[in-house]
Amino acid sequence: MKINKSKKRIIWLASYPKSGNTWFRAFLTALHNDGKVDINDLVTNGIFSSRLFLKDQTDLDSTLLTNEETKILLPEAYSCLPENNLQEKFYFKIHDAYSSNTQNRPIIPSESTHCAIYIVRNPLDIAASLANHNSSTIDEAIELMNNKKACFALQENNLNNYSQTEQLLFDWSGHVNSWMSGPDFPVHLIRYEDLINDPLRFFTYILKKSGIVFPKDKIIRAIDASQFTKLKGQEKILGFSEKTLQCKSFFRNGKANNWQQELNKHQVSAIWTQHSEVMKTLGYML
Repeated sequence: MKINKSKKRIIWLASYPKSGNTWFRAFLTALHNDGKVDINDLVTNGIFSSRLFLKDQTDLDSTLLTNEETKILLPEAYSCLPENNLQEKFYFKIHDAYSSNTQNRPIIPSESTHCAIYIVRNPLDIAASLANHNSSTIDEAIELMNNKKACFALQENNLNNYSQTEQLLFDWSGHVNSWMSGPDFPVHLIRYEDLINDPLRFFTYILKKSGIVFPKDKIIRAIDASQFTKLKGQEKILGFSEKTLQCKSFFRNGKANNWQQELNKHQVSAIWTQHSEVMKTLGYML
């Protein structure tokens, strides 16, 4: 297998969980696939925390390693990508916060990174969506969002820990700040709410910022093909391979400001008290 160590070919599709990452990947799929989307066959290259990718790159079974040892391998694995003349860019989904391993090296290698697209969503709306995803209560979801040491795919209790490595999230504010201030490569922030309210303007904007060039008519077609109602309809008929076993439906409602009907005042206060500084910066107000 030919390896290319020089080209900056990775575009990271980064977000805190339940912030619109899958919707954006569906849009990219339609963009690259003549307006067609199969939610179980997205054109992106998987998730950063994939144990399978790590094994393919290193020939090591990461389930036999500690989390610290795995984090040492990750930047090495993503620094060397298979040469593929048909694919100019690699799109990897990532929920990990931007952090460093025990060798003080960022887990995300800048040498192979073109840029990151960071999708941010109002944490008040994330709460109920995250609760649905985890089959937990909204209070439990808020507790996770407020935990500065929060992780996904904890090795000791996650049913899918064979497929993914542990993902350090921090709390919601910490996740946002890690991506906004940590990387030495370009990070292009886009609000989920802006994509909903003016999709053509903001999808076009983020594509341009990321150096992804497509004509306007193809962007419009991709936006139409990746409408939330269409993705939800596909899941209802075909199922969705990325849905957790305990989650009834991955695509729930996809709306903005639904927190006003779903959260009580104590839940709103718990999120606002911890995250108001970052929320205000991003234009999220009560």
